[in-house]
Amino acid sequence: MNKSKVIHTLLTVVWLAAAAISLQAGLEYYTLPLHDRAYSDLHEWFKPSGLVGHGLGILGSLMMIVGVAMYSVRKRVRRYEHAGALGTWLSVHIFLCTLGPYFVLLHTAFRFGGIISIAFWSMVAVVLSGVFGRYIYVRIPKSANGQFLSENALLARQKHLLHSIIEYHDVDQAGVTALLTEMDPNLTSKAEPSRWTAWIPKRKGLSRQKRILTSFTKARGWSGSDAVLFRQRMLDYGNLLRQSSFSDVFQRLFGYWHVFHLPLAIILLVILVFHVGVAFTFGYFWIS
Repeated sequence: MNKSKVIHTLLTVVWLAAAAISLQAGLEYYTLPLHDRAYSDLHEWFKPSGLVGHGLGILGSLMMIVGVAMYSVRKRVRRYEHAGALGTWLSVHIFLCTLGPYFVLLHTAFRFGGIISIAFWSMVAVVLSGVFGRYIYVRIPKSANGQFLSENALLARQKHLLHSIIEYHDVDQAGVTALLTEMDPNLTSKAEPSRWTAWIPKRKGLSRQKRILTSFTKARGWSGSDAVLFRQRMLDYGNLLRQSSFSDVFQRLFGYWHVFHLPLAIILLVILVFHVGVAFTFGYFWIS
């Protein structure tokens, strides 16, 4: 498991733990009928202006602001382009900008009305659009620093990997093509794919490809690291062929998504600032 996957897994575990602990702490209060909450001993703690409720609102808001600012700086300021992989920064951005709204949801104690209702549904729209953007982003081939690869760069990678397969494993190009056709006929078909998601390898299809490659290496008498390396290179080569077919489509979708996601994020930020201003105006300080 590479460093990026380790960080992504760690963030997922922390997200789930923080979400579960914060929900469990106030679950008794959140499940009370609205008209009974004021009589609960937990009301002063978990109401939106309470110590815990208000604190969750502040924490969640700060997480969203930091998450957006941090990722925007890393992505747009050239001096930080080598400060870690962009994909890792994106994972942290998603962590902060999904856990933050979750804390804000707990801050509201599941009561929505007026400006709070507008802010909440704007936040939901931003989070959902962000999840969809992540889905598109991970399917666009990228360089080590997170920049999208051009068609020429993809072709260069394909040629380099094909050359490695042919030279190192003593398989000619016709043999590679025949094996790819057996693994997935779409990889060597000249026809346009019928669906823009067709390139995404399903788990069942990937297992089948691995079985075909294992049978091929056994028939050649290969074992150990040579067989493992050949199978991985063939799978990587097949993935590159899929990515070439759909890279332009996903990059266009990502461009359209960005036009939609960014204004929503700005609207949410404006509503957040307005909400904080109103809270200060009416004297709602966290600890007074």
